[in-house]
Amino acid sequence: MSAPILILGGTAEAVQLAAALSEQRPDLDVTIALSGVTDKPTELPYRVRIGSFGGAEGLAEFLRHQGILAVIDATHPFATQITRNAAWACLAASVPCLHLDRPSWSLPEDTDVVFVPDAEEAARLVARTSSAAFITIGRKHLEAFNGLANVHLLVRLLAPSVPSEALENATFVYGRPPFAVEDEVALMRGHKIDTLVSKASGGDATRSKIDAAAQVGARIVLIRRPPPTDGERAHSVAAAVQWLNDHIAIK
Repeated sequence: MSAPILILGGTAEAVQLAAALSEQRPDLDVTIALSGVTDKPTELPYRVRIGSFGGAEGLAEFLRHQGILAVIDATHPFATQITRNAAWACLAASVPCLHLDRPSWSLPEDTDVVFVPDAEEAARLVARTSSAAFITIGRKHLEAFNGLANVHLLVRLLAPSVPSEALENATFVYGRPPFAVEDEVALMRGHKIDTLVSKASGGDATRSKIDAAAQVGARIVLIRRPPPTDGERAHSVAAAVQWLNDHIAIK
């Protein structure tokens, strides 16, 4: 009988982990859970569950009912509520849990980089120092940039979801990473961008905007990652596969 495990996904790392397990651990019965915020990736080789579990208690019940033997939390570094729910649910259901950390960016040398605690502080900094800012923080906290009438905002989202009139003086573009560095450079130069605003998400998929900002001489404003939660952590897909091997023997 296959061993059921759950991957909490929605990231490139979750896709990479799924591909590695498909090749190295075909004995596992893997379910990948997506919150529904992003579209279902076509390259996932396993069963996909889309939607909320109903909080930590709902997730714990799912783990018990499905007989899940291990959970790997491969969610976005800023998905703090999901990560807290996973930690609580796994403890309640006595299921081992691993958090797969996305590597932080190594930032370009001789580049103006400013770390801020949240989108509100990023917006205040942009209002004081920028004439054209590239905003790449997702749609959840865009309201922080309302009222910046003297700053041209270039806002990138995965897909149309926020009407253009929601922000003053904003141009919306849409796309899904990865993006080529040369395309990011052309986009920033075309809009005369002097500031890039991003979450300090790390990883390879969106690294190109950091390198492009350095090339065009734009300041990089990064919203700090939330502090890490307690529990076991891995810093690579290979380490996550090894953790599973240690917890669930290969049949």
